[in-house]
Amino acid sequence: MPNVLQQLFIMNIDSLLREYAAYKTFNKSDCVINMRIPKPVLDRIKQLAEQQHVPYQSLISSILFSLANVEDK
Repeated sequence: MPNVLQQLFIMNIDSLLREYAAYKTFNKSDCVINMRIPKPVLDRIKQLAEQQHVPYQSLISSILFSLANVEDK
């Protein structure tokens, strides 16, 4: 069973994706990163992305965007 933070995150995926899509409309992604994460984490991200019908990389980007801009709100 997901904890409260996970439940809030799942509920807000749609808003994260919308906010990132609006930002991406006017800003080009020009950096590439390579990182290692545990397979179960990536599998869960892919599962969440599939539920939202978006590429998992877009979901990861939207999460990073939201975290980086938390102080701007």
